[in-house]
Amino acid sequence: MLPRPSGIVVLLTDFGSRDPYVGLMKGMVLRQHGKAQLIDLAHDVAAQDVALGAFFLRAAAGRFPPGTTYVAVVDPGVGTARQAVCGLAHDCYWLGPDNGVLGEVFAAETRGQTWSDLRYVDWDHLGFGPVSRTFHGRDVFAPLAGGLAGGRVGFTAVGPRCAEPVRVPPLVAGPPRVVHVDTYGNLVTNVPATAIANVRSVRIGGRSVPVRGTYADAAPGALLSLINSYDLLEIAENQGSAAATLGAGRGAQVVLEN
Repeated sequence: MLPRPSGIVVLLTDFGSRDPYVGLMKGMVLRQHGKAQLIDLAHDVAAQDVALGAFFLRAAAGRFPPGTTYVAVVDPGVGTARQAVCGLAHDCYWLGPDNGVLGEVFAAETRGQTWSDLRYVDWDHLGFGPVSRTFHGRDVFAPLAGGLAGGRVGFTAVGPRCAEPVRVPPLVAGPPRVVHVDTYGNLVTNVPATAIANVRSVRIGGRSVPVRGTYADAAPGALLSLINSYDLLEIAENQGSAAATLGAGRGAQVVLEN
């Protein structure tokens, strides 16, 4: 049974805030569903960074009510032969280019439960209007999100089934390393919580950083490592920036010390 649309539309893009792109997408959602509740998940995904977009999107799975419509637009192949897809997973609807940005959401669903369906978007059949070759966020994904969120478009009417989405290597795959630097300068690694049961410290940038439970377990200005809200190992500085102190960024290698 399909989840009833909640009217919530969650947006994730690499558009930033300098240009009107996000606002234009929101306007097109509201043209289809004037009572939509619009949520900004993130708009500062690094430009064209599909893997990071997929990582952020996976973190949102299961965090919004059933029937939520997610729209992910990190789309360096916009206007090419790449397809647009709409999927049903985690009791929610997911829209985006078929370039891997939705891949972690679907992979997580198949590990835990049965995700129901994935479909190509048949834009000609849906007939919302003309489509720019350079702005599918505004002309394809936003109108369809509004239609789904308001119940004007049924999920099964979106288009034909897609057997398997395009996938990119997950950001968390590979040897222990930093995969993201957040706005606080915290160094998010790909090391899962399950891997550090017997780990007392972490070595990065020539320094050994102790494992703690939370940020305030270290003195102000002191480095620490901990399990963060992604359930991954993070290297931080209490009331400071670990990235600045260590001179480390994405790709920096991490060594676990027992």
